[in-house]
Amino acid sequence: MSVAQLAGIGKALGVPLHVLLGSEGRKGPALLFRADDPEVLSAGLRDLLSAKSEDYAAVERFAGELPILPESRPLEDFRPELVEDIARETRDWLGVDDAPLGNVLALLEAKGLKLLDHPLPTQVSGLSAYTDAWGGIIVINSNHPLERQYFTALHELAHLIFHRREYDRPVEPAKRRSDPREKSANYFASAALLPRPIMEKELRGLQRGWIPEPVLGDMKLKYGVSMRTVLLRAGALGMITQRQAGQQVGMLNKRFGVEEESPSLPVPESQPQSRLERLTYRALLKDAITTSRAAEVLGKPLMEVRKQLSAYLTNPVTEGASG
Repeated sequence: MSVAQLAGIGKALGVPLHVLLGSEGRKGPALLFRADDPEVLSAGLRDLLSAKSEDYAAVERFAGELPILPESRPLEDFRPELVEDIARETRDWLGVDDAPLGNVLALLEAKGLKLLDHPLPTQVSGLSAYTDAWGGIIVINSNHPLERQYFTALHELAHLIFHRREYDRPVEPAKRRSDPREKSANYFASAALLPRPIMEKELRGLQRGWIPEPVLGDMKLKYGVSMRTVLLRAGALGMITQRQAGQQVGMLNKRFGVEEESPSLPVPESQPQSRLERLTYRALLKDAITTSRAAEVLGKPLMEVRKQLSAYLTNPVTEGASG
């Protein structure tokens, strides 16, 4: 069987080429993962994600890029005002004023953060990993709705900011729901998506003590958040009571189920090339990796990688002149 055929099978199964070849795999240090439900991550899935993370870090290095993360801000307890301030500083770091973040995944990648999307167990929205050598990486459950992926990316970014030194200390399952670290990460994500000035502008003059569903739907589409996030954020800021927020969330759960909402957030029409793809082709152009290695890293057939590389190498001026 050819490498191209193996790469195609690997892409369909979400399995690295070295696993299909039956090799022993990588000998590098194991990544330390932090997930919202770590028990459901099998050893095989951890190994797979470790391999993908190592591949990404290697391509980043071959392309001449340095790992990028916001400043570490260790935080053990839940301090809403401080988290609010750091969320605002992070928006500034991302170059965003009091405006919608838009495509959060593309925004984080444009800043230089490492993101991977991969099918994960339903119970896991995403996870993050960190080593001193490779920096941080965020893995998003590609099966989840887009607004949840956006929230998850920021939730995991919060862990990399607040709890970077704790990736070798797995969260105790019995304490996970009340864990102040999870509260901080959730609060950070909602504050980054919906800073106070946005909430005040959108809900100014609201006097009913509850948020009408058309307003929730409009804010969801405008800011790329779930309607539940809008409600809980409004409750946290005292714009409605937390009891009312909980009641309205309960009504949404009853109507749509705990995983769904309507309207659905549309997928952006034009998706930018992922950072991993950009760096992989940059490394190819520098002859730092082979096309077969690039196919393995990207999970694409070899011929597809060669075709894309050819597009990078084609000089449009020369091509135009020859015509």
